[in-house]
Amino acid sequence: MNLRWFLYYCAAWGAFGGLVGWIVSLSVLMDKPVLQEAFKGMGLGLVLAIILVLVDRAFNGFSWTVVPAVFVGAFVGGLGGFVGGMIAQIIYGSTQWNLSLVFGWTLTGLLIGASPGMFELLARLARNQDTTGAFKKVRNGLMGGTIGGMLGGGFFLAVGYGWKRWLGIDATGLWSPTAIGFVILGACIGLLIGLVQVIFKDAWIKVESGFRAGRELILSRPEIIIGRAEGCDIALFGDQGVDKLHARIVTRDGGYYVEDIGSGGGTSVNGYGVIGLTRLNDGDLIEIGRSSLRFSAQGRTK
Repeated sequence: MNLRWFLYYCAAWGAFGGLVGWIVSLSVLMDKPVLQEAFKGMGLGLVLAIILVLVDRAFNGFSWTVVPAVFVGAFVGGLGGFVGGMIAQIIYGSTQWNLSLVFGWTLTGLLIGASPGMFELLARLARNQDTTGAFKKVRNGLMGGTIGGMLGGGFFLAVGYGWKRWLGIDATGLWSPTAIGFVILGACIGLLIGLVQVIFKDAWIKVESGFRAGRELILSRPEIIIGRAEGCDIALFGDQGVDKLHARIVTRDGGYYVEDIGSGGGTSVNGYGVIGLTRLNDGDLIEIGRSSLRFSAQGRTK
């Protein structure tokens, strides 16, 4: 999957998450409006966060950590929706100010944005590892989620006003505009989270030749494993010149390095064999077996 398709998936699955969140919200029936809106927001936040974590992992490589990442993401997203819905309803109940709903969805989007990278950040803090990449991922998610929540909340209100004007009735009780609003909200949050991740990426790898040529991977973790095994971050299936665990890309002091990890065929960069940690520069070509990977980094020159 290249970065453009990553954005499409974030938007499309975000919209789907909004639809599922709306369906979940239909089951919320409470006498107190504040709690009702809080639990509706929690349903949306929880579903949307789970879907965005899975999209992120599908793009950046699945591993056993996907399970705890989903749980952490669901908790953060659900909490964001609950708090956002509650605060918005409290303000709206006191002021009848419709823009309070936009504020609530903005807060919801902010915490949903943190969900894809939160587990990685917590895991690295617990292990006393470098948190630079994980912190940037959470920061970018917060930024994208906030903007997406604000835009989505605005569209949400616009849909309601549109139905009220066209039908001549208060459309807030109708299911259709609410569903459309949730879908737009989810699409905006998903798209903006993905867009900010792509715009502010530091470094990425593109498979030039080999298994699924053209796919790209943003380097946001301290170690990326390349090989033929199922659990590798960059899997090069079908290339017999690639070992199951062949090489790795690591971050050191703000730089990116490639290292062969005892493979039979070796690893080379721009035609030169890799011995130990070899620093990567923008445009370098990593050759493994019959496969080649292009390293790119923003703001870095040879």
